[in-house]
Amino acid sequence: MGNITQQQYRDAIEKLITDFQASGPIETKQRKYRSVLIGHGWCAEVHRLAEATLHLVDRGFAHEALILLRTMFETTVSLHWLSQKDDAGALGVFAEGGRANRAAVKDMQVAFSVPQDLIDQINSEPVEKTDESEIFRRFQAQCDEIDPQKQLYTVYRYLCGYAHPSSVSAFAFIELGTEPPSLRSEPKEGSSSVVEVTTAMCLIWAGRAFDEMVDGKPRKQLLRSTARELGLKPMLPAIS
Repeated sequence: MGNITQQQYRDAIEKLITDFQASGPIETKQRKYRSVLIGHGWCAEVHRLAEATLHLVDRGFAHEALILLRTMFETTVSLHWLSQKDDAGALGVFAEGGRANRAAVKDMQVAFSVPQDLIDQINSEPVEKTDESEIFRRFQAQCDEIDPQKQLYTVYRYLCGYAHPSSVSAFAFIELGTEPPSLRSEPKEGSSSVVEVTTAMCLIWAGRAFDEMVDGKPRKQLLRSTARELGLKPMLPAIS
C-alpha cells in the first residue's frame, strides 16, 4: 500500500462508483456497436461488484468479498481485452457464448426434460469459431495477450483460491497454532485492504478500457488522476 492509507482507497472507490453512476449518455467511437454494448455491461458489472464488496467489508465479511473480487478482476481483464479487439473481439464473445450454450443444452437433454422451444432457440443461434473466440474461451490466453509476463494470471489464480474450494479458503477457518488445531465458525481476520486496493485497480482499469471505446473519453481525466493519487498503473498494457 506504500504511503496510501486504506481510507484513501475507500474514498477513491466511492468517488469512482458515484461518477460512473452519474455518467450521461454514451456515444460510441465507431459504427460497430457490438463491442460497446458488451463493454458497457461488463463495466457496469465491475462497478456494482465494487459497491457490493464495500457493503460486505462494512459488515465484517471481507473474506467473502474476496470471492466477488475474483469475478471483478476477471471481468476487468476481459473488458480490457475486448477494448483492444473491437468488433472482432465482440464476435468472439458471441461465438463462444453460442458454443457454450449448445454444449450445455446437449448435456442437459441427457439428464433433464429441456423445453423444445429452448433447444430450437439455442440451436438456431449462429456459431462461428474465430481466433478471438478461442482466446476468449481460455482466460489465461487473454491474460497472456495483455501481459506476457503472466502477472495478471498469477493474481487471478491467487483469487481463485478464495472463489473455489481450496486449502486457502478452508484454512481461514482453522487455527493451526493450537495442538490439535482448533476450528472456527468465522474466518480469521485478514486485511480488507487487499479487497480495497484490488477493487480500486479494477475500477480504474475497467473504467479506462471502456472509456477508450466511447467518444471523447469522458472519464479519462478523473481515472488518470485517481490512479496517480493512489500510485496505481492508469491502464493495462496495450496488446501488441
